[in-house]
Amino acid sequence: MEIEVELGKGWHWALLPLALLVLVGLVLLGRSVTPKGSSLLTPAEWGLLKAERAYREELGDLRQAAEELAALLNARPDPVRAGLAADRAEQLALEGQPALALQREALTRAAEAVRLWAMGGGSREDAEVALAEAVQLLQESALR
Repeated sequence: MEIEVELGKGWHWALLPLALLVLVGLVLLGRSVTPKGSSLLTPAEWGLLKAERAYREELGDLRQAAEELAALLNARPDPVRAGLAADRAEQLALEGQPALALQREALTRAAEAVRLWAMGGGSREDAEVALAEAVQLLQESALR
């Protein structure tokens, strides 16, 4: 038993209301996720928005690395954990936003100071000063 269905000559016109409904839905979705409300963003504005997002993400990563170094500094010296944490912090500092170059350098110095302290080659005070400087720079960056 075969059933044949013929759509007729003007069947594509029946899809027009569905296409319009999808188009209106996309417009409404676009308006709801556009940061500036109902205006469209220029390519320069999208670039700025993307750069701001990357800045905030990198700043969060740097702050997390600083918190990890501070936790190591407040615990008993553990050269292995300190070395791994310093390596992660130094890896973060290899590249990133130009606006955070100073913060990355300060975090690298703090990571090396914590590593030296944990291995017994440096003083705790030097590590605390380096870490405090890095944290201060990161806090100032968060306020911008």
